[in-house]
Amino acid sequence: MSIEEASWELRSASRQDFKRFSEARAMSERIAEWLATPEGTVAHNPSWGHNLSRYKHNPINETLEILIEIALSRKLPVDIEDLVLRGVHVEALDIDLCRITVIHQFGADTQTTNL
Repeated sequence: MSIEEASWELRSASRQDFKRFSEARAMSERIAEWLATPEGTVAHNPSWGHNLSRYKHNPINETLEILIEIALSRKLPVDIEDLVLRGVHVEALDIDLCRITVIHQFGADTQTTNL
């Protein structure tokens, strides 16, 4: 998209549409940062971050996926302010590697992450 096209879209978009887009982008970035940060690694807030390391080296099966979904469902809304969590789906791809989809008020974000 050229700068002219982007400029026209910003001028023609309603304020609500622009706000919704910027909030969606910000929420996606916050979720990505949270999934990239293990719990206990932020000096000023050690409880912030994902709690997936406890599932490292577990056998890959449906039970593991469900346990990770429950853990994410409990911790994610606590750590990320203003997140309205609508669903979490986890697919184990390999040992210590999974694809996580977080469904929230602005849409869905999918990320592959190490445990």
